[in-house]
Amino acid sequence: MLTLESRVRLAPGTRLQEDTVRQRWVLLGPERLLVLDDIARLIIERSDNQTVGTVCEALASEFDAPLDTIQTDVLALLTSMSEKGFLRYE
Repeated sequence: MLTLESRVRLAPGTRLQEDTVRQRWVLLGPERLLVLDDIARLIIERSDNQTVGTVCEALASEFDAPLDTIQTDVLALLTSMSEKGFLRYE
């Protein structure tokens, strides 16, 4: 189960890439693609070597948003990406 203490990383064979033709960011995995909005991309970029909780605290501070709301949203997003095979966590 993904928690605030978890560390996420891209699943093997998955990469974050800018699709310059369509001017959007995507996660590319074996035989799959996930289009990211700006916030999802920001979360993925900041998750490298950080706990989910640390990322949430930084986002809450940067965007002056309630920490509990950020935590709920980030956990939901990362759980969904993990279930689709784009992320791994430990």
